Amino acid sequence: MKPHISLIMAVSLDGKISTRDGAGPRFASEADGIRLREIRSLADAILVGAGTIIADDPTFTERGKYKDLRLERGLAPNPIKAVVSGSGSVPETARMFKPNGAPALVFTTAHIPANRLEALEQVAEIHRVGATTVNFHRVVEILGEIYQVKHLLIEGGGQVNFDLFRAGLIDEIYLTLCPKIIGGRDVLTSVEGAGFDFLDIVGVELVEHRLVDSEIFLRYRVHRN
Repeated sequence: MKPHISLIMAVSLDGKISTRDGAGPRFASEADGIRLREIRSLADAILVGAGTIIADDPTFTERGKYKDLRLERGLAPNPIKAVVSGSGSVPETARMFKPNGAPALVFTTAHIPANRLEALEQVAEIHRVGATTVNFHRVVEILGEIYQVKHLLIEGGGQVNFDLFRAGLIDEIYLTLCPKIIGGRDVLTSVEGAGFDFLDIVGVELVEHRLVDSEIFLRYRVHRN
């Protein structure tokens, strides 16, 4: 069975997920960080792109009340950690590969160089899911069938978000709209890739909203084409 797939992101008013100097989503508030941890506590697995690991180096290790919440919900103490890295560019020294009781997975392609494959095999379970590009339908299938993932949380970046929207796999979006203007034609946005033609635009429905100070927390249901 396909996992329920949620996408979470914090963006500026002009749709940016980082700044010109690559600071990432640090422009979001502490309340946004709390919301992220709360939503993570619902997920069996977290999936990100290699760029997110390289830029932010997250651990995906839960502590304190969020770990307790997971245990109360019958989940493992920490979520499965998965990264998409078609060429194997994600560093094997990344903190997501540090042992924390949860599997670390790399979804890559047959195009991965032998030396990168060998290095990553030392720290993660490797799945080659395409010849030169990652097949996201296969990624989701593996997570559901082999790892029994029922709720998958996507934490970016923009290219992974686009690929999953294009594949029609996203079920809902958690969006934090931050009262900031960042600008920059080359600064990353929440959905990158080649973009959609008019007839392929992804439609969503607002199902929940909350205002905290000047930040807006939104949840959308994604319409199926």
